[in-house]
Amino acid sequence: MTSAAPLSRDELLELLEDLSQTLARSGERARMFVVGGAAMSLGYDQTRTTRDVDALFEPKPCVHSAVADVAARHGLGPDWVNDAAKGFMPGPDPDPRTVYESDHLLVQVASPEYLLAMKLHSARPGRDIDDAAILYRTAGCTSPEQALDLLEQRFPGRLLPRHQYLVHEIAAQAETDGDISR
Repeated sequence: MTSAAPLSRDELLELLEDLSQTLARSGERARMFVVGGAAMSLGYDQTRTTRDVDALFEPKPCVHSAVADVAARHGLGPDWVNDAAKGFMPGPDPDPRTVYESDHLLVQVASPEYLLAMKLHSARPGRDIDDAAILYRTAGCTSPEQALDLLEQRFPGRLLPRHQYLVHEIAAQAETDGDISR
């Protein structure tokens, strides 16, 4: 079960601070690599909300324990931080962005190129389209072909016709929206 109410960027940062303090009390250090809506909120669109944090994290046992403690204190589901998206990630990200760092917790979000490739590959209607338009501009794409090349680099041999239509739709939206980076 994820959070009942959407979490804002500020709420996510408060929860990460609490997570860091929880790790500190147990003498642990952890790293998180965040994708999905939480990455959008923390790194690219401060108005974006999310119900959970999709992430890879290490070391798993101490993070699971600390996440459960934070969940209990804040009335969140035990999987408000989860690794459910790990099967959809296209390998390591060479350029993650640090969004939170303390002595006990390092949180990085996927680069705009990495996240754009994930959003394009999933090709889900709705929020992914809006996110992809923001990422398209943030990643510096100036043509649909650039975005398709990016998708092919991250997901080789998995380009489908729907991806081409989606990229053209996103490019048009990004152009129409003007400067949509926030």
